[in-house]
Amino acid sequence: GLRLLSVTQGSSFHPNQLKILCSYSFAEVLGVECRGGSTLELLLKNEQLVLYTAWARAIKAMVEQFLSELRKDSGYVIALRSYITDDHSLLSFHRGELIKLLPVATLEPGWQFGSAGGRSGLFPADMVQPAAAPDHSFSSEQKSSWQRKSQPQLAEPGPAQWDRALEVRKTGE
Repeated sequence: GLRLLSVTQGSSFHPNQLKILCSYSFAEVLGVECRGGSTLELLLKNEQLVLYTAWARAIKAMVEQFLSELRKDSGYVIALRSYITDDHSLLSFHRGELIKLLPVATLEPGWQFGSAGGRSGLFPADMVQPAAAPDHSFSSEQKSSWQRKSQPQLAEPGPAQWDRALEVRKTGE
C-alpha cells in the first residue's frame, strides 16, 4: 500500500523519525497523474490527494509499476462510476466499490459477472477497471487507528525528506 509520512524531531540519538500520517491500500487507487513537474495527484476510492514534490514523476512511475503488477490476474475490479439498477440479475454498485470477478460459462461482450457487498450479478464492463486485490492490513479501520495514534517510526528520511511531505487535499465522493 501507500503511506504518507512526516519527518518529526526525535531524540538526540535518532534526530529524525518518520511518523505515519495516513495509509492506503493499492486497491483504493483509481489513478495517478503528474501535473507539471512537481504535482502528483492520486485519485482514490473516496478522495483525491494532491502532493507537491520534486519527485512527482518518479513516485508516479513507481506507483504505476506496483499497480500494474498487483492488478495482473487479481480477480478484482473497481467501480469508476456508480451503477444503480432495479434489475435483480444485475449488480448495483457505487463509485470506488471493489468487485470480485466470478467465473461464468458465457458472457455477452461488454459485460462482466461479479460480487460486492454480499450481492452478485452482471454489470457493464466499461464502468470498472482492473484493481489490486484488497489488502486488509490497510483497512479503513486500521487507517483511522494509525491516524489517531501513530507512533514515530525510526528511519532515515528519503531524498530531501520527500520535500517535507506535501499538501493533502481531500475531496469527498
